[in-house]
Amino acid sequence: MTVKQTVEIRNKLGMHARPAMKLFELVQSFDAEVLLRNEAGTEAEASSVIALLMLDSAKGGHIEIEASGPQEVQALAAVIELFEAGFDED
Repeated sequence: MTVKQTVEIRNKLGMHARPAMKLFELVQSFDAEVLLRNEAGTEAEASSVIALLMLDSAKGGHIEIEASGPQEVQALAAVIELFEAGFDED
């Protein structure tokens, strides 16, 4: 099964190196595959910081988060929480 939800990017600088690294580290703690998709349809595995940077998403943009695997529900909830906290940047 796969779970997904769309979130808004709230941090001022959008998806850049620091949030990408935080997201990468967070996802490593779950037994789940996490995929992010921006409004243009570009997809990035959360297990790749470089791929996350390629999303090139700014504040106010929307990202669809999709998780699958044994801990998909927990992983999705944790990623949503990180986005909603603005990656603790603001």
